[in-house]
Formats: sequence, structure tokens, C-alpha cells
Amino acid sequence: MHLGITLIVMVFASGCSFFIPPTILYKNELIPRSAQGAQEQYVVGADGSASYAIEGLRVKVEPMTDDQLNALLPEDSSKGAFSTNPYTYGDWIDPLLGYRPKRFTVFRVTVINDIYAKVLLDPIKALLYTDQGEVLHSYGLPSFSPHKSFERYYRAIRGQSGNEFYRFDLRMGNARSTAYIENQKVFKGEKYAGLIAFDPLNEEVRQVRLVLKNFVLKFDASGQPLETVDIALEFEQEIATEKVRQAEAVDR
Repeated sequence: MHLGITLIVMVFASGCSFFIPPTILYKNELIPRSAQGAQEQYVVGADGSASYAIEGLRVKVEPMTDDQLNALLPEDSSKGAFSTNPYTYGDWIDPLLGYRPKRFTVFRVTVINDIYAKVLLDPIKALLYTDQGEVLHSYGLPSFSPHKSFERYYRAIRGQSGNEFYRFDLRMGNARSTAYIENQKVFKGEKYAGLIAFDPLNEEVRQVRLVLKNFVLKFDASGQPLETVDIALEFEQEIATEKVRQAEAVDR
């Protein structure tokens, strides 16, 4: 209460001045480390992807920028603070930072199966290791997901109005339609793609290692995993900022 009164007094005492935030061009990307290309089963693509490739199987991983994620859901990314893209803040700009912060770290994973009877990637088992000693768990969809959950995340920030419940439903619907779904077996001759999300990286992080744990290559007669592999892909975080306009106070 006292803080609110103090701010109001400060505004009037300053001649009704208001603050124009800085305008900053902010670029945050994950780039595949070229060193992993020296290993025969790992391939670094010219399109910014990294792949695990063995005979008859390819698992392609593409780090997604916020611009790419917004382009994926354009109508849900153009409503400012009310944008309903589940992976980004849409086109909202933080007035204190002067740019759009990262909401999640997101990868698009595509499994292309040419010869195996069926393969399986469990997105909930994916881990993201940082050079700061952090281990990040991937986000599941429902609230009962073991580690992180889109449903828990958006319930925690949801208001009580009807519009807030409507936006919650839109976000969850968008997440379900784009996420890499659990228990999605990829049969011979098929491919499947979806998004896997983690918490945003600290700006101090320079390198990360994405591990897709226990990727199932073969099943036994009873449907239990018979042969698995951990797929590890390394990326470097590149951040660039350029201040286009200084912050300023304007008197009215």
C-alpha cells in the first residue's frame, strides 16, 4: 500500500513524466558444436540442426528460436501480453528489458525410421546439461508429469477471469498439437516430429548437451525394450544484443 502511494506521488511530483523503455535487438540462439561431427554417427547440418544417424535411422534435432516458434503459431503470437503461444511470450516486449525474454528452451525432434520394426523416443526422459552444472528436465503436458509440466506451469500463472481460463485452454491445446507426444512409436517407413521444451537457459551458459535417454531401437516379443541408446548432442549458446534506442523519461 505504502509503495503504491509513493509511486503515485513520485509521478505527480515529476510533472507527470513517463518512462520510455530502451529498444534492444536481442538475439539468442543455440548452434550445434562442430566437434560432434567428428563422430561417425553424428551429423551437423548446414540448416543449424544436429542429427544422430545410423543405417536405417535418423534422429534430427533443431534448436528453435522464438521467431521460429512464433511463426509456427502466428495468430497466437501477435496479441502482446495476451499471446497464447505456449513456448514464447509472443510479440510482447518486456518494458524494463526492452526486448522479448526467453520463456523456454525448445528443440524440434524428428525421428525418421527406414528399416527398424519400430522405435521409440520418450520425451520425458530427455535431459539438458549445461556447463554451469545444471541438469534441466523436459516439460511434459499433463499435471502428473514427473518433473516439469505445461499444465502446472500455466495453472500457476492463470488468473480467475473467464478470459484467463480461455487463454489457458488455447495454450494447452497448442502445446498438445505441437509437442513430441509420449509413447509415440515410429514404425518402419514412417517419421514423426514434435517439440521438446526445457526451462530457459541462464545467459552465463555457453555450452549445453541434450541427451535423449533410452531411445529404443528394438523391442522383444512381449513389447519390452530390447536395445536402447542414449543420444547426446552438443550446442553452444550465442547471445547478441544491440541497443537501438536509449531509455528516456518524457515530461507531459
